[in-house]
This record gives sequence, C-alpha cells and structure tokens, in this order.
Amino acid sequence: MPLTIGTCPPERLSVVIADDSPAMREGLSRILADECDFSVANSAATAVELRAIITRRPPAVLVMDLMIHEADGLALIKELLELAPKLRIVVFTLQPAEVYAARCLRAGARGFVGKRDAVHALFQAIREVAAGGSVTPPGIAQNIFTVPKQADQVAKGIAASLTNRELQVFRQVGLVQPTKVIAQKLGVSVKTVETHRENIKNKLGLHSHDELITSAARWLRENGSE
Repeated sequence: MPLTIGTCPPERLSVVIADDSPAMREGLSRILADECDFSVANSAATAVELRAIITRRPPAVLVMDLMIHEADGLALIKELLELAPKLRIVVFTLQPAEVYAARCLRAGARGFVGKRDAVHALFQAIREVAAGGSVTPPGIAQNIFTVPKQADQVAKGIAASLTNRELQVFRQVGLVQPTKVIAQKLGVSVKTVETHRENIKNKLGLHSHDELITSAARWLRENGSE
C-alpha cells in the first residue's frame, strides 16, 4: 500500500535500479519516485556500470534483475556485497522463483520478487529489506539463511540436481553457445566448461551433447530464457 504524505519519513530510501532494459529502468524509476519514501539515486544497464555505482556510493537498496547482459547474476550478487557489505539487494526478475529464489538468497540477496507480481510487492520488499528484514516468495523456506541444505529442496526438477555453476553452464548450452563463448562469459577455462557439461549429462542421464542441448533448450523454454 502506498504511503500517504502524512506518513512519509523525513528521509527517503535511496534506491538503485539495475536492468538491461531501458524501458524497465525508466518505468521503475517513475513508479518508485511516485512513492514518497523512495528516491532513485541511479540506474545501471550493465554489470560494469553497476560495480562503479556501488563502489562510488552504495544505495540503501539495490533492485536488480538476475540476468544483466552477459553477467552471472548469482556471482554478481556476491561480488557487490564484497564491495558494499551493508548493501541490501532485492532481485526483481522473470526467472522462476522455484529455481532461482533460494540460490539468490543464499548468495546474499535479501529479497526476491517476480516481475509478474503486483508492483506493491516490490514496494513492500524494498521497505522490508531496508528495515533489516527479508522477503521470500511463497513456498520458499523462511529459514533459508540459516539452513541452506533445507533450501536446496525448494528447487524443482532438473535444477534441483545441479550446482550453481552447472546451472549456469546448462543455461548457456540451451542458448546453443559455443564452449569457448561459455568459458569466456563465465570466466573459466574451456576444460572446466567441458567438465561441467559431462557432470550435467551424468546427473541428468543424458548420453550425448545433442541430448544435452535438447534438454537445456526445452528447460529454458519452460522456465524462462531471459
């Protein structure tokens, strides 16, 4: 529920928006600015821009998409918290909560909101994490921060058996990215990518690279390929 003028705090919460869609950044900036307790301090379209902003002047809350161009969102969350340990992060994404929410929260985010949710859910999440709380989607264990092993049970289907890095490789395979490109994007060696691919095939019971590509592409269609 929006705050009324009489209930507005004396100082606004500074918010930074990170999303590679210009329309999304502009739209979020406008609706957040309409709330009397929010102040949009800046926005970023790339991980490079975001790192520079956070290094220069961290906001109270960062609202970030999980997939920003070529950036590994899970690794980026951890990196940003190393740059600014007091930063509060709300992930705002189209990626499925049952696959990514637990992973984001364990990486250090304090909230996870779907882009298909009502906008007031994002407002509430920003206020909650700024106040020191956390926001988890329905069905995600509330004790995720203290019992990581239980949180693993949240992931469903294929994602449940894959590590974070394997899931990243699996996504890239589904996008039919060459091994060298995957290695470059993830900052690892070609050999490491090949090893992850073999581990994924073994875990999923796949017998060839073509089967891996087909399975990964189908998973992306069903779970979002943003």
